[in-house]
Amino acid sequence: MSEEGGDVHQRAEVSGQGRVVQAGRDLYHAERDQHVYLGDGPHGRRRTTGPVVEDCPYPGLAAFDADQARWFFGRDDVVAELLARLDRRLTTGGIQVVVAPSGAGKSSLLRAGLLPALARSALPGSSRWSGVVFTPTAEPLEAWGRHVTGDERIVVVDQFEELFTLCADEAERRAFVAALAESAGKALVVVGVRADFYAACVDHPPLRAALQDAPLVVGALTEAQLREAILHPAHDVGLEVEPGLVELLLRELGATTGSGYEAGRLPLLAHALRACWQQRSGATLTVQGYRDTGGIGRAIAVTAEQVYEALSDDDRRRARSLFLRLVKIGDEDTRRRLTGTDPDARDVVEAFTQARLLTRAQDTVEITHEALLRHWPRLREWIDADRSGRLVHQELEDTAGAWALRGRDPSLLYRGSRLDAALEWAGTAAPGDLDAVAGEFLLASKRARRRDARRRTAVVAVLAVLALVASTVAVVAYQQQGDARRQRDLATYHRVLAEADRLRDVDVSLSAQLTLVAHRMRPDDRTRTRLIGAANATLATPLPTHDVLAMALSPDGRTLVTGGGDHTVRLWDVSDPFYPGPLGAPMTGHTAIVSSVAFSPDGRRIASGAEDRTVRLWDLNGTAHDVLTGHTDDVRAVAFSPDGRTLASGGDDDSIRLWDVSDPARPRSAGVTAAHTDDVRALAFSPDGALLVSGGDDAVRLWRPSDPLTPVGTPLSHGSAVGAVAVSPDGRTLATGSADDTIRLFDLVDPGRPRYVRQLTGHTSGVRDLAFSRDGQTLASGGYDAKARLWSVGRPEAAAALGPPLAGHANTITAVALSPDGRTLFTGGTDSSVRLWHRTGLLTAAHAGTVWSLAFSPDGRTLASAGRDRAVRLWDVSSSARPAPRGAITGDSAAGARPASVAFHPDGRTIAVGGEDHTVRLWDVSGEPTPLGDPLTGHTDIVRAVTFTRDGRLLASVDDQGVVRLWDVATPTSPRLLATQPPRLEGILLSVAFSPDSRLLATGGTNTGVPLWSVADPAHPAPAPTLSGHTNAALSVAFSPDGRTLASVGGDRTVRLWDVSDPARPTALGQPLTGHGDTVWSVAFSPDGRTLVTGGADRSVRLWDVSRPADAKPVGDPLLGHSDFVHRVAFSPDGHTVASAGVDRSVLLWELDVERDVERICAATRTALDTASWQRYVTGEYDPPCRG
Repeated sequence: MSEEGGDVHQRAEVSGQGRVVQAGRDLYHAERDQHVYLGDGPHGRRRTTGPVVEDCPYPGLAAFDADQARWFFGRDDVVAELLARLDRRLTTGGIQVVVAPSGAGKSSLLRAGLLPALARSALPGSSRWSGVVFTPTAEPLEAWGRHVTGDERIVVVDQFEELFTLCADEAERRAFVAALAESAGKALVVVGVRADFYAACVDHPPLRAALQDAPLVVGALTEAQLREAILHPAHDVGLEVEPGLVELLLRELGATTGSGYEAGRLPLLAHALRACWQQRSGATLTVQGYRDTGGIGRAIAVTAEQVYEALSDDDRRRARSLFLRLVKIGDEDTRRRLTGTDPDARDVVEAFTQARLLTRAQDTVEITHEALLRHWPRLREWIDADRSGRLVHQELEDTAGAWALRGRDPSLLYRGSRLDAALEWAGTAAPGDLDAVAGEFLLASKRARRRDARRRTAVVAVLAVLALVASTVAVVAYQQQGDARRQRDLATYHRVLAEADRLRDVDVSLSAQLTLVAHRMRPDDRTRTRLIGAANATLATPLPTHDVLAMALSPDGRTLVTGGGDHTVRLWDVSDPFYPGPLGAPMTGHTAIVSSVAFSPDGRRIASGAEDRTVRLWDLNGTAHDVLTGHTDDVRAVAFSPDGRTLASGGDDDSIRLWDVSDPARPRSAGVTAAHTDDVRALAFSPDGALLVSGGDDAVRLWRPSDPLTPVGTPLSHGSAVGAVAVSPDGRTLATGSADDTIRLFDLVDPGRPRYVRQLTGHTSGVRDLAFSRDGQTLASGGYDAKARLWSVGRPEAAAALGPPLAGHANTITAVALSPDGRTLFTGGTDSSVRLWHRTGLLTAAHAGTVWSLAFSPDGRTLASAGRDRAVRLWDVSSSARPAPRGAITGDSAAGARPASVAFHPDGRTIAVGGEDHTVRLWDVSGEPTPLGDPLTGHTDIVRAVTFTRDGRLLASVDDQGVVRLWDVATPTSPRLLATQPPRLEGILLSVAFSPDSRLLATGGTNTGVPLWSVADPAHPAPAPTLSGHTNAALSVAFSPDGRTLASVGGDRTVRLWDVSDPARPTALGQPLTGHGDTVWSVAFSPDGRTLVTGGADRSVRLWDVSRPADAKPVGDPLLGHSDFVHRVAFSPDGHTVASAGVDRSVLLWELDVERDVERICAATRTALDTASWQRYVTGEYDPPCRG
C-alpha cells in the first residue's frame, strides 16, 4: 500500500498462474464464488507412508453388487424411500418402477442398496424372502423362465431398457410385460429403467399404470452424499484421503457449481477413484495420484488407450473389430451385448475385462458403461470412419442371429434394397468381418430372391386386394368412431408436445417443427409462446450429404467443400444458406476416407488429404491436378498459407510437409519435418503467414514455415491429444481443442513465449474442430459429443459460452465454419449431414461481458445496450430477424470505466448513459455518436439507472447510495441539475421510472419497499407513500402506459401490481404473480398496456396478461434461450418485439407475432420433419407444417 499525492493505492503481485481479485462492494461481481486456499508454498509430490491397502472399495464402471454393499454409500435416503414404497405395495400390489438417467446408479441402488437392506429385514420378514435379480436380454421370456420360478417374494428386473434395445419382437415384449404384471400380484416386482425409455414404457398399459403410481426417480447425489461415496469406502478398508482430493474430485465432476453435476458423470467418478486407488501412495489416496490418472474426464479414455497400446498388432485389429461389434449404431450410439466372440480375440476380451472396461457373463460380453463410447477418441474414430457400413453390418448380424435362433425362419431373410446394401458391404468387408452365420444368411437371402421373382406378380396382386379391403375397413371405422378419433388426436397432441420438449436439447430444429405440428392441432397460449421461443433459437437447415470427415468454407462464403467417408470431395452452393444445394458431381480420385480439405485464399483451388496417404489439388470445376505423395501414413490435416503459395499437410506419420503450390499444375515438395511424437491432426497458419501451428500427440507446436520447419518457442502442453487449432483473424489469439473435452486460449503477441489465457469447458467429449468468426469476436467448436458451441472471445481472458449447445447432429461433429457475416454456422458430421445454423434474432457476443441495460429508440429501429465491457452499443433492429451493429461508444468515453445504464430521449437522437465513474453523459447518436456537453456530475457512486420523461424535459438518475437526481434536459446540450433527493430507504437503487404524465416517480433497489415521489414540481420533489409487500429486494419498477398501474418485481420471485391512480393512496392489485424460479430482475409494459414482460435469474423471460390488472395471469410457457441471469427486458414501441439481455452477454429479440415466427421456423428448418420422423413422433398421413 502506498500514498501518493494524498491518494491511497493498493498493489498486489502474483506469480505463476495466480490472479488478483479485488472483492469490493460491487454488487454484480461476475465471479460470484471466490474461494482462497492458503498452502505451505510450492512443493513436490506429497509422499505418505503406511501399509499397502489390498482391497479396492471402488468398483469402477461396474455397478456395486450385493457383496460390495459395505462400500455403497450416499443413497441411504433413496433406499429408505424405495423401501417405504415397497412396504405400501405389500398391500396394494403393482409394479414399482425406479427411473434414473444413464449412469445415475440405479443398478447399484437395486443390487447393493435394496437387496442387502431386505436381507437385513428392512421389511417385515424380508430376511427370509427368496428373490431374484436379472436383466431382460434380447430374449426376455427365456430370461424370465431361467430366473423366475414363481416362489420368489421379490423380483428385480434391472436394465429394463434392454427390452426395447435388444428385443426386436414386439409380441415377446408384451408377453414379458404381462408376466411382470401377473407376478406383481404375488410378489414385489421392481423394475429399473433408464429415464430416456420413459416414453417407450408408456406404450404398455401395465407399465403406464406403474409410471403413474409413485415411480421412484433417482437423480444426482448431493455434494454431501458424494463426499460419503468417496470417503466412507476408503475409510472402511483403511485408506486415508489426502486433504484437497475430495474438493478436486467434486470440482471436476461439476458438483460445486451450485447447479449440480450431470447424473451420467457418476461412473466417471467411480472409474477415476479406482484409477486413483491404483496410484495410491501406501495407504493414502493422493491429489498427485489422481492427477496422474488424467482426471475424471480422461480416466476412461486413458485406461482404454493404455490397454489398447499394450496389445500386439494382430490383437489391435481384433480389438477394433470387437468394439465395433459391441456398439449399436443409431441416433444415439449405445452398448450392444455380444453372444459368443472370436476365440482368437480371447486375450483382447480378457485385457479389457481386467481393466473393467468390458463385462463378461457366461457366454456374453459387453462394454461396461456407455461413457467409454463418448470419451475414448479412438473408438469414436472407428465408429465414425464408416457409419453407414457399420449400420449395414450391425443389422446383418442381428438379423442373421435371429434367423439362426428361430430355425432359419425364411420370413427373416433379406429382400430388396436391404439385400442389395448387405451384398455391397460384404463385397468390400475386411477378412473376418463376415461371420459364418451371416454368410449363410446372405446366401439363403439370395436364393429366396430368385424364388420371389417368380412369385412377385401374384404377390403384388394379392397385396393390392388386401390394401383395398384394408382401406374400406378403415373408412368405415373412421366414420363410426368420431369420439375415439378426437380422443386419439388429443393424445397425439400431448405426445407431440412432449416429444418436442424432449428433443429440444437433442435436435432443436426438429423440436421446433413438432411444436408447429402441435400448434396447428390446438393453437393456444402454450403453443404460441413455445413458437416464440423456438423461432428465437439457433435453428438449422439440414443438408443431406455423405459422412463428413472434413469441411471448409470459401473465403466469400458462397461455396462449401466437404470430404467424406465415401472417398469423395463434394462442393455445395451455400450462397443462400436457407436453400443450399450440390455443385456439380462428386470429385473422385482418393481411394480412402477424405479426412481434410481446405480452400486457397483466393477461393479458386481446393486441397484434400486422405487416408490413402495422398494430398490432391482441385479446381472448383472439378479438374484434378497432380497427386502429392510422400506421407507414409494417413493424411489428417491440410492448410494453405495466406498468400496461397504454400500448402502444409500433416498426418499419422507424425510429420508436417510443405508444398510449393504457386503453380498448381506443377506442385513440388518444399520440405518435411518430423513434427510430433504422434499423429499430426490439425494445422493452421497465422494471418500474416509467419507462423504455422500444429496440433497432435498431447501438444501444440509453433513453427516458422521454412525448409526445414523452424520451431518457435516450446511446445504448449494440452494434457491429451490435440485435434483442432485455430488462429484469430488479428493473429493475437490461438485456440486449441483436445480429447480432454476442453478448449484452451493462448496469447500469441509474443510467439516465442505464448501465454496461456483461459480454458473453456462445456463439451462432454473431445473437441474435433474450431473456427473463428471474421471479426474475431466469436469462436465456434464441434466435437465428439455431437454438439456445436459458440464462445465469446472478444476478450480472451473473459471468454465464455454463448447460449446453449447446438444439438441436431446424431453423431460426431467433425468440422465447423462461420460465414463471413457471422450469421450462419456450418457444421458437418458423421451422420451424413451438414447443418446450416441461422443466428436469427440473436445478438450473440453483443458484449464481451454482462449486459446491464437496454433501451429502444422511439421509432423502434435502434436498440442501445450497455455492458460490462466498457461499451454502449447501438443496433439496427428494423428487422428483428437480422439485427446488425450500428455503432458503439467504447472506452472511457462510454462512462468512465464501465457504463451501467442507458436510456433513449423521446427525440430519438439522444441517449443518456449512467456509469461506474459516477457520471451521466448525454450523446447524440443520430449519426456517429457524439458527446453533448460535459458529463453530469454530482453522484458519488455508480449510476445504476437513468430515464427520461415522455415529453423529454426531465431526466432522472439513481445511484448505489440510494440518491435520486433530477435534471432539466429540455435543451440536451445545456442540462442543469434541478433537485437531489437523499436516500429514503437503505440500499442501492437499481431502477427508476416516470409515470406517463411526468408527475410521479418510482424507484426500485435492494430494499423491499418501492418509494414513490411526487415530481409535479421537479425542482421540489415531495415524498409519496412507499409501497410495501415484497419480502425481498424490490429490484425493478415500471408504469403502465395509462399511468394507473405500477409493476414491481424482486428477489422474492414475485411480480406485484399496484393501483397508483391516486398516488396518495396506492393499493395492491390482486395476488402476487408467481412463476419465476429465482429472483426477478426486470419488468416492462407493452405499449398497449395489456402485456407485461419480466426477466429473471432463472434464465427465463415470461409474459403476463395484465389487461385486467386485478386478475392478471401468465401467458403460456416461459421463453427459454438465455444461459444465465436475465438482467434487463424491454418492449419495442410497436409491441411486436421483446428484447432481453443479461449475464450470458447476449441480446435476444423475441418476435411476438406468431405468424412471423412460423415463417422464420419454416425458412430455417425446412425438411427437418421428414417422413421417418413424422411416423416416429406424429404418425398418420405425412403432412409436415413446413414444405421444403
